[in-house]
Amino acid sequence: MDKKLKQSIKTAAVKQEMIVVWLLDGEKIKGIAEVSADPDRVKINTIEGPVWVPYIDVESISRVIRLRVEGKTTE
Repeated sequence: MDKKLKQSIKTAAVKQEMIVVWLLDGEKIKGIAEVSADPDRVKINTIEGPVWVPYIDVESISRVIRLRVEGKTTE
């Protein structure tokens, strides 16, 4: 896993963002990233419960970023 992916996961954890993590074995995990003191694993809170994923097993991630719209919108 490269440094950019690890940094992106840590940023998502600090902001409590939803992430989708694709593992090297093809598995996909969706949940909220959580800040952890463990330097080798990320904690992801899924609907089934918390999952600890070693950074080395992560192939790629997607972050779900919420945008707040202020003011009136015209449709």
